Amino acid sequence: MSGLVFKFQLRKNALASRVKKRLFTPYLCLRTQRSLPLQSFLLLPFIFAFCNTSLANAQEASLLNLPADNYADERERFLTLETKLRTYSKRRVDDLEGEIHSLAEYPLYPYLLRLQIERTMSLKTKREVRQFLDDYAGQPVSYGLRYQWLNYLARHNHQQTFLGDYREGMGAKLTCTALNYRLNQGEEAAIVLKEVDALWLHGQSQPDECDPLFAKWKKAGMMTPDNVIQRIEIAAKEGNRSIINYLKRQLPRDKQYIADAWLAVTRDVSRVSRANLFPLKNKAQEAEVIVWALEKLAWRKPELAAGVYTQYLNKGLFSQAQQHVALRSIALSFTLDRLPQAHEWLEKADTDGASEDIKLWHVAHLLRTQKWQEVVDVINSAPIHLQQEENYRYWKARALEMLGQSMQATVLYQELAEERHYYGFMASAHIGEIPSLSHSPAPKDISAMSAVARTPATLRAVEFFRLGRSTSARREWYYLLSHIPDSRVTDAGILAYEWGLYDQAITSFARSGYWDDVERRFPLAFDDVFSQKSQAHNISKSLAMAIARRESSFRTDAISSVGAAGLMQLMPGTARYVAQEKVTRNALFNANDNIEYGMQYLRYLMDKLNNNPVLVSASYNAGWRKVLEWLPANEALPVDIWIENIPYKETRAYVKAVMAYQHIYDMQLGSNENIFPQLTRDMIPSAEAVSTHPVTGTLQLAPK
Repeated sequence: MSGLVFKFQLRKNALASRVKKRLFTPYLCLRTQRSLPLQSFLLLPFIFAFCNTSLANAQEASLLNLPADNYADERERFLTLETKLRTYSKRRVDDLEGEIHSLAEYPLYPYLLRLQIERTMSLKTKREVRQFLDDYAGQPVSYGLRYQWLNYLARHNHQQTFLGDYREGMGAKLTCTALNYRLNQGEEAAIVLKEVDALWLHGQSQPDECDPLFAKWKKAGMMTPDNVIQRIEIAAKEGNRSIINYLKRQLPRDKQYIADAWLAVTRDVSRVSRANLFPLKNKAQEAEVIVWALEKLAWRKPELAAGVYTQYLNKGLFSQAQQHVALRSIALSFTLDRLPQAHEWLEKADTDGASEDIKLWHVAHLLRTQKWQEVVDVINSAPIHLQQEENYRYWKARALEMLGQSMQATVLYQELAEERHYYGFMASAHIGEIPSLSHSPAPKDISAMSAVARTPATLRAVEFFRLGRSTSARREWYYLLSHIPDSRVTDAGILAYEWGLYDQAITSFARSGYWDDVERRFPLAFDDVFSQKSQAHNISKSLAMAIARRESSFRTDAISSVGAAGLMQLMPGTARYVAQEKVTRNALFNANDNIEYGMQYLRYLMDKLNNNPVLVSASYNAGWRKVLEWLPANEALPVDIWIENIPYKETRAYVKAVMAYQHIYDMQLGSNENIFPQLTRDMIPSAEAVSTHPVTGTLQLAPK
């Protein structure tokens, strides 16, 4: 029996063994560094950097209410052995067999096996690689290993083994390699080449491995003008003009003008107005160019887009679906720019089959102009499933109230007041009721929770949290949620809540659909820190917690796609600006520091926006300059109408959520505050209220 096969058997036997309780030491990384072999000291700067981050995260983990620590000694040995596996020569890795076996009872043992396999990967270890992939199929520890294995086999031209281990969906490079190998192995070309179409229809240049395949596919007569034009369209929409000239040469002369048209409009969408680009010889394919360009042009020059659309509509060029696309962009552009043509084009766009957001913006536009009867008429024209949604029910009630039909309005308000969301809370305020949270805690099933706590995925997640490796921990937790019975997902949520893993609790309850456990879904995470900082900066604690809940679900290590970091999702530049000091990215991952900077930023926004929580929450998401641009032009608007007309979908949803969350946190904190009656009375001031700060010279919405 080979060493790795023996290890798999040992691991299976070890899972049933009882482990001993030991204490955790905070010096794992330092002791790991002292155990490094001499030749690895060049890696010390990188290891120190990694360990400093890990130890900082581990200190955060020590604040959690994690279960008793049973693996302190094994954890230290794991870190030491992990470093050895990463730094030892391939020959010396084989000498670590015994040390690896000795950790078979440790939850992260599979990760040591993964490292060993990566370091010793060769055709000789084929059996061990396959065994590992089978044993840990779908588990986080196996992520990416098959890809590595197949790349190794391709580099060494092990065709038969590659084809045996290849799976669909491994990316273009490996897919092309697999198809080439199948042809080499004598598989019928007609069957293999049928699979090339999907690879061809891609907007970017494909890997070199695909070139011989495309050549055979073309030689077999399978490259048609239609699929060349399809690829040109895909490339144009992805902004890859460089490939279009190459593709143009693959077209017959009488169709090359289509490539020229795509090139022209991708360079400047206003060129769609040039009739000479579109001789209408291939109407369906030309219409695709025109509609795509019109959709882009509408957001820049809606008047020009409207004229071009009308010109080609009269020539019968567009299908019904294409009309919906073009009309949507033109109508919404007029609406968001608050131009007088908005009403006319919304009427044209709001027809059967149109995108649902057209109906929403039709209503929002009528609200801004406060045409209440038309609001009712448009809502009544919506499909029944839309009329049942909370936003439509609220605005119908609001319109009926303004039309003097108070009895009908009250009935709708009362129905909405039973529901826990922004519109339900607003409806409650309109009829003078205190919004109900309808809190119903999920029952604790101790035996079920214990069973979840003992699953290997849970044990691995907890170990990664103790090590400060939150990303790996969350991968294991997500795997857990998708591989336990649905009836146990809520138990996992309760477990995460009691351990202080609040973001995992929120995720678990969302996955289980148990929405009524309000206390666990809206935890009082970092309560003492929020109390201290909110008092120091005179910020509503409930507002700050609502923003943190919406921004990160209380994840201290959260990072957004644009670089916002930490619990309150601050950009490093924003933190430096409000703190007036150097702020490192790592500091933003510290809960205490992050909340401090978040409170400073909220105070800054409050001062700039006259303490208006609606405008502050919108600014936290979209930036205060943008919010000032969104103020009504000439006269103040009711708060709810202004929120409904926020141009950015994300910000619109964000403000509604934060307002609702703030009320939930007020209730959670035992406060008698209820912001919603004030929201029904408040007005968002017009742009005329914006002034220039006498000292800084920046714009502000504050008393002059």
